[in-house]
This record gives sequence, structure tokens and C-alpha cells, in this order.
Amino acid sequence: MRIKELAELTGCTVRTIRFYHQIGLLAVPGRRDGVRDYDLTHLARLARVRWLAEAGIPLATVATMLGEQPGPGRRAEAADAEAVLTDLRAGIAALDEKLEDLREQRDRMARLAAAVEHDGRLCLVPPAVARFYEDMEARADDEKARRVIRRERDFMELAYYRGDIPAESVVLYEGLTEAGLAGSLESFRAIAHRYEGDEPLDDREIERAAAGVVERVTRQLGPDFPRVAGTLDLDVARRAADLYLRLSDPRHRRLDRAIADALLTAIEKGRTP
Repeated sequence: MRIKELAELTGCTVRTIRFYHQIGLLAVPGRRDGVRDYDLTHLARLARVRWLAEAGIPLATVATMLGEQPGPGRRAEAADAEAVLTDLRAGIAALDEKLEDLREQRDRMARLAAAVEHDGRLCLVPPAVARFYEDMEARADDEKARRVIRRERDFMELAYYRGDIPAESVVLYEGLTEAGLAGSLESFRAIAHRYEGDEPLDDREIERAAAGVVERVTRQLGPDFPRVAGTLDLDVARRAADLYLRLSDPRHRRLDRAIADALLTAIEKGRTP
């Protein structure tokens, strides 16, 4: 048969077959009447190559796995069979990882669809979180506070995107009363004032600022704080704190570290029966 017929029977392209010739995966046939003449041996070999490649096995591994492929009625040597099994199992493990990534991607897309369906927002953070930061920025009457609010909002978007923030943290932003919103705004103003000051903060000021953030969080949750703290994934909470510090301005790192440590300590204490 001619190369076009070989390609048609195996569902690949002439270009692919020629590439397989170049890398030694498929033997180059002899010529008849000046053109390459393929037979059933080439067809069977190409079908095996395509079957393995479409299963996700790299071509270099396909070449090793097929090698001198046993003919009908013959078995591979035990060592060869074990090597093939090793490659196949590695391929299965790689596909399992891809499937998990696809499931996570699907879940993320489903959450985005649900957010748009709920209130028309396409945002990386839950709707309650997005509304909170929009409200805070609209209420802020000075640029310093708005900068702090935007910085925290941007951090939250990145943390949610990376999966580095506990999903349960959304309860901090749900059902906030007017007093809770006003208290949050005052907290942002206080942090902005400390960030923008010309003099470095002393230890007492840093401790007071961190305590203020913890007080805001615990006040927002009220009696629900122990329950929420008990459901938080501490490893994810620590990842969020590490990311927060990693992105911190060096000038503010002492304050940011104190805030992160104070929040983690409060969560751990809140989990204690």
C-alpha cells in the first residue's frame, strides 16, 4: 500500500508517518515502481505506535517499549515485560495526576459559573468577599486607606487562585452588620496610618496593631469563632500566612508578620476545647 492509505487506515497523517521514519519508530519500506511500498507489518507496527502514543506515552518511551516487538504467538522476555509494565504504570500515574488537575479545573469553573449566576460577578474570590472590599473602598475617604484595602483585596484574589486560603474564611465577610463594616473600615484606616508613618513602629505599637486585627476578626464572628476555627484547615491557613509575608513590603514586614502570627495563634487557641 502507499503511504496515504497507511495514514488513512491508522487515523494519522502522512507527515506523522514520515516523522516516525526519521526517529526510527517505523521502518522505511522498500520501493516498488519508485515509491515506498508498505505492507501489513508496517500497518500493525504503526497501529501499535499510535495506540501507545494516544494513551499519553511519550514517543521515546514508546520506542523502548516496542523495541523488537514479539510476533504473534511469542512472548517477551520476563525482563522486557517488567520494563514495559513499569512504563505503563508510570503512564497511568501521570494520567491520574492529569485527571485530578482536570477535576480541580472543572470545580473552579463551576464556582465561577455559580458566582456569575448568583450576582453577575466574574471574580476569583467568593461574591461576599468581593462585595466587602468594594464596599470598603467606596467608604474609605483617603487614599492611604484605599491602598491598604486594595492591597488586601489583591492578596485575597491571589490566595484564592492558588488555593492558599481556607474556604471557611468566607464566613468573615458574610452577614456583616453596619457596625461590623464600620469597624473593619476603622481597622484599615489604623493599619494605613501605621504603614504610612515616617517613624518605624516600636514593638508595643506592632503588638497593638496585630491585636486590633484579631479583635476585628473575632468580633465579626462572635460566638461562631470557635466553630469556624475548629473547621479551618491549619495547613492551608499557614500557607496563606506564608504567602502574605512573602508578598509583604520589606518596610512593613515586622507588622505583617505580627498580624499573621497573631491570627494563627488565635485560630489555634480557638480550636482548643
